[in-house]
Amino acid sequence: MKSKKRSSKIILQTFIIAGIIIFINLLSFNFYTYLDLTEDRRFTLEESTGKLLDNVDDVMTIDVLLQGDMTSGLTQLRQRTLEILKEFKSVNPLIEYKSIDLNDGTPEDINRIRKNLSNDGIIPVNLMIVENDQKVEKLIYPYAIIKKGTIKIPVNLLEPQARGESEAESINKSMTQLEYKLVSGIEKVSRNRTPVVAFTQGNGELVESQTAKLATELKRTMEVEYFNLDSLYKINSAVDIVIVAGPTRSISVKNQFKLDQYIMNGGKIIWLIDQFAVNLDSINRNKIYVPRKLETGLESMLFKYGIRVNNDLILDLENTQIPQVIGSQGGKEQTQLFPWVYHPLLQGNQESAVVKNIDRVSSTFPSSIEILDNNKSGIEYMPLLTSSKYARRQIYPMRLSFEVLRVEQKTEAYNKPFLPAAVMLSGEFESFFKNKVTEEMSQTLDKIDASFKERSPRTSQVVITDSDIIKNLYDPSNNRISPIGYNKWSNVDYKGNQQFIVNVIENLIDDYGLMASRSKSMKLRLLDQVEVTEHKLKWQIINVVLPVLLVVVFGILFSLWRRKRYAN
Repeated sequence: MKSKKRSSKIILQTFIIAGIIIFINLLSFNFYTYLDLTEDRRFTLEESTGKLLDNVDDVMTIDVLLQGDMTSGLTQLRQRTLEILKEFKSVNPLIEYKSIDLNDGTPEDINRIRKNLSNDGIIPVNLMIVENDQKVEKLIYPYAIIKKGTIKIPVNLLEPQARGESEAESINKSMTQLEYKLVSGIEKVSRNRTPVVAFTQGNGELVESQTAKLATELKRTMEVEYFNLDSLYKINSAVDIVIVAGPTRSISVKNQFKLDQYIMNGGKIIWLIDQFAVNLDSINRNKIYVPRKLETGLESMLFKYGIRVNNDLILDLENTQIPQVIGSQGGKEQTQLFPWVYHPLLQGNQESAVVKNIDRVSSTFPSSIEILDNNKSGIEYMPLLTSSKYARRQIYPMRLSFEVLRVEQKTEAYNKPFLPAAVMLSGEFESFFKNKVTEEMSQTLDKIDASFKERSPRTSQVVITDSDIIKNLYDPSNNRISPIGYNKWSNVDYKGNQQFIVNVIENLIDDYGLMASRSKSMKLRLLDQVEVTEHKLKWQIINVVLPVLLVVVFGILFSLWRRKRYAN
């Protein structure tokens, strides 16, 4: 009788436990929560991300293309992508996502899909996968496509592998950027209006063919315009960002006034100011060459905003290379690449979310920037690009010569580390023309029914001391343009150049503060390869055999405990 009651009790307990487990599983389909116990808070969404997701008011679908047989690192990247999208959906159910296997279907279907993706600018990555002890080439699409109605934006989930960087480090960097990339894509397809970016012309700035690559990249989600300052009474307030890219002639006071009042009305400007007219041909032709100082007329204006572009050049031991003739053979000149200290590889300031973890930025003859007021006016100054720790300044007038290539550069002479070459200014700016408005300026304001503004609302400016940073090469013979940051001598594409300028522009039009999610970091905890190799068997036993032994021991102890309890 007691045995029957005990059996009934056990059966009832089993059903209750099973029912609780089923109920919890059913709840988990509708409610998603988690507890982030990681040291670096990698699984916690930024406040700005949650704010944006809350404002999504229509169904949005995200297709994850990262599927198929991949390396373990890419498998981790896919898993983390799906985890983040699950978090997004828990914040707003209108965010829908699914995984798509592009290899599923007939060969005709697969080829058609791949062609359509190529037309959308989605290019696969070639990977060598080991299958049945043989290396097989696979095409992997590390993308997510964010769609809302007829609008769709591809998001590249995989960060480029920098020089000297391992695959594990590249994957780790990619995972830290996932939240920003995905939420930034959602913001783009959710915009009520298309942002407008305008390049100034008429003062010797970079021409359209030299900014074509940047314009093409921006046109994916923005409108790009070019205008001559002389042809305007004022800069349209609908323009979100004005880019003054490398003027070589003086900008008139009248046009300075237009730029100043654009800022005073909340506009944002990216200034790319070259201090000197200098190139390699000039040095080669003149042997010893003193570059000409470019008089842009902007020095006093930038001084008023708290910035001075110094009359110097940054020299850096971390740099790109240029070719030099070392002899001739068979009547042909023989050349070799040499490091050129006047072409620094600038680095992103790791304290700024805008440029954290970007690749190095290739530059040519940049100058250093001095911050003047040290926040006395309430303006915030954030260096974006700096030299390496092995840098120094060469003050104008300087003598440039290729003879420096023949001299061994001493590290101790490069003792001016981290010289700023790009700085962001944010705050409320006072007009450069305060108490300087002429009768002609007043008449211009009357014509457009506007009033002079002495102070701006909170806005931002960016000062960069090398316009080549955003420049692409153009070959008129075949109408081809190079990537931004392409070095034609070493045939290297410095991807940091495009990452830098696109991040700066997106930050300036970011109303949510989404860039905060770029500042996340994940500690890379790699295995000790020496330990793994030397004690392989020990770790295999610990990871494979030990867990099984623990389960067996626990089962035996539990069985003995039950026997002892019910025997009594």
